[in-house]
Amino acid sequence: MLKVKFILPVFVLLLSACAPGALPDDAPGYAVSEAPDFTENDDRRIRVVSTDGSEIFSFTYAELKNAQIVSFSHVYSTVNNWPSTRFFAAEGYSVTDILTEAGVYGTAQMVTFRGEDGYEVSLTAEQLFSTRYFYPNVNENGEDAEPVLPIIAYRWREGSDDLTSVREEGPCLFIGQTDPFEHTNPAFVENISEIVISDAPCEKWPPASTFPLPGPIAEGETVKLQHPDYGLVKLHFTLDGSDPTALSPMYNPSTYRPELNVPIPVPGPTVIKAIVIGYGKTDSEIAVFEFTPQD
Repeated sequence: MLKVKFILPVFVLLLSACAPGALPDDAPGYAVSEAPDFTENDDRRIRVVSTDGSEIFSFTYAELKNAQIVSFSHVYSTVNNWPSTRFFAAEGYSVTDILTEAGVYGTAQMVTFRGEDGYEVSLTAEQLFSTRYFYPNVNENGEDAEPVLPIIAYRWREGSDDLTSVREEGPCLFIGQTDPFEHTNPAFVENISEIVISDAPCEKWPPASTFPLPGPIAEGETVKLQHPDYGLVKLHFTLDGSDPTALSPMYNPSTYRPELNVPIPVPGPTVIKAIVIGYGKTDSEIAVFEFTPQD
C-alpha cells in the first residue's frame, strides 16, 4: 500500500531544489495538470521490484493521486528507428517522484521498465535523470528547446502536439531527448507492469570494430562499422581527428532500412574515431582506426 510521505506544498519545495530530473515550477514548458479520478484504472498496479524479483513497492494511479503526487503534462519529441520524427502529447507522474516514494531514488544505478508483453528497456540513472528536452525542431536543431521530466503517462496521444487530445491509455514511459537527433522512441515502453531497480555499478558498452580491419586497404574500398549489439546502440564517428559525441554523424540511423547505414569512403589516409552510445550502459571507449588506401 502506498504511503503518503509528503503533502503538496512540501513536494513543490523539494522539486524547486532541483534534484536530478526535477524542474522548478517556473521552468519553460513546465505544466502541472489535474489528474482524473482513474475509476477505470484503479486495479492496474505497477510493481517496483529488485533484480531478484522481490517487491519493493507497488502503486496504482489512484494511490499516487491520493498521495497528492503532482501530475505533469507536456509534448515529447522523438526519433524512431525508421528513422522518423514524431510528437507525443502526454500526461502522467514523474519517475523521480515514483522512485522517491519507493525509497530507491538516489540509490538506483539502473532502472528497467518492463511491459506486459515482455518488452523492456533499461536506462542508467544518468540517462534517465539527466536534463532532457522537448525539441520543436526535432531532427533539425535545438532551438526553443523546453526541459521535460521522465514520466509514466496515464493519458497520451501518439502523433499529436495538442495536450487536449490526450486520452486514457496503458501506462507508458516517456523521456525527453538530450539532443534533437536522439532516437528515444525505442524507450517509450507501453503497458508498463514492472519497474526493476538495480544498485549494481553500470557496465560500459564494448567499443566498435571495423570491416575490413584497420591498416592497408584496397583503393576504392569502404569501411563498415560493426558492433555485437548493432541493433541496440548507435555508432557515432568522426573523420577530422576530433573525438566523437552523440552529435557526431550517426553510422546506423535505421534498424529497418539498411540502405541508410552507409559504409565510410576512404579516399586517402583516413582516421576514423567511433563511440558506441546506447541505453542501459555507459558510453564505450573511443575506438581509433587508421586506414591507408593501396594502389
